[in-house]
Amino acid sequence: MTSFSARLRAKATSLVLATLCLASALRAQPSPPDEKDPAAKPQESTTRPLTEKPAPSPHPSEEETLRKLSELSPHDPQALIKGLEDFLGRFPESPRREQVLRTLYRQALEANDPSKAIAAAEKLLERNAEDPDLLSGLTDLYDRQTDSASRSKALGYATRFVEHAEKLAKQSPPAEIPAEKWTEVHSLIRATAYFMRGKVNAKSGEDEPAAADFEKSLAIYPTAEVAERLGDLAMQRNETDRAIDAYATAFTIPDKRMEPARREQIRRKLGSAYLSKHHTEKGLGDLILARYDELASSLATRFRAEGKAGQESRDPSEFVLQRLDGSELRLRELRGKVVVMDFWATWCGPCRLQGKLIEQVVENFRQEPAVMFLAVNTDEDRAVVPNFLEEEKWTTPVVYGLGLDRLLGIRALPTVLVLDREGRVAFRQAGLDPLRFVSTLEGKIREALEKN
Repeated sequence: MTSFSARLRAKATSLVLATLCLASALRAQPSPPDEKDPAAKPQESTTRPLTEKPAPSPHPSEEETLRKLSELSPHDPQALIKGLEDFLGRFPESPRREQVLRTLYRQALEANDPSKAIAAAEKLLERNAEDPDLLSGLTDLYDRQTDSASRSKALGYATRFVEHAEKLAKQSPPAEIPAEKWTEVHSLIRATAYFMRGKVNAKSGEDEPAAADFEKSLAIYPTAEVAERLGDLAMQRNETDRAIDAYATAFTIPDKRMEPARREQIRRKLGSAYLSKHHTEKGLGDLILARYDELASSLATRFRAEGKAGQESRDPSEFVLQRLDGSELRLRELRGKVVVMDFWATWCGPCRLQGKLIEQVVENFRQEPAVMFLAVNTDEDRAVVPNFLEEEKWTTPVVYGLGLDRLLGIRALPTVLVLDREGRVAFRQAGLDPLRFVSTLEGKIREALEKN
């Protein structure tokens, strides 16, 4: 499912970070390449930015500690996170503190460890109180929790995000950003801020403030997700006219990235709301066509510019994957299990062999109900997938990733992840080491099982 807040990261971050003086974050970890490398080496490290010709340090022991951190296996994200925390505890006044904190924050996000991500982000926010990436990230992280204290913190950060976004919109465009691009960027940020606060209010049962925030977001930067959320909320409040209007926008918005199954779901909601109001679908077609013409005209420039930006969600547990038959698989339903994910594509040669090796591991855990295996396909063109699977005869359940690979930081294929029972990344291997793959993966699965 497309997350509008994630679109902020995908589309606007590179411009916004430059504008808001987040150069330290950019130096800490350069952006990954757009394309996944099918020939990536299994030992590829994700911590290299910490050791790229650092400036001379007055504390040699810091350099030695960082060197040892860089040698930690990238397969064990939790060990790296603990090492970064230990570094900050040992060297609280380090000139590298912000850089290490940002690395810790990113690693915790990729490992789906919300508590560690929150701790790092809040320390970073002490240094830059208006960092939009941190404000949106903390809103999302606290919004995942269910207790009232977290709900209150989520609302507080969301409100700060809204206030910063409104302030940003009043600023003149930076010299390096064209005026028309600046308008799009700050509009996207404002719409994201209102949408995120609307979600927090909705979860807290504050329906009217939530609806007001969704309306503002939709007016600033229309998306199908915001419109659908507004429609759902209107139906809960028996505001049928408002729901019909919102669902019509969600259904007709000309977004090529929307999955057909998702659009069909919105169509059913629209039809149900329209029937409850008019007791017939007569006239619904005219409404849909009129709304499509209106949106296609007003949003044509935006969607041409967006191209094929990927689908993402900030919280892996909220992802809804799709099986080959079109049915949904909600990752939240797998909480409590150890989940093994093999990310692959039909064009990736090593993925074929890894798929066969995964089958051996599956067989060895066939009698263990607490382990779930998924072969997560990342192909742009799904039409080639069925023939590939028919040829390879895989028995591992196959799902379409729908952007999960981007959220989890998959930068090479094949990549295998092991998620523990809490949904955290306990093991990661990019690339294939065929001689040790089966024994290594089996060992890591058993370690994850024994921790609970």
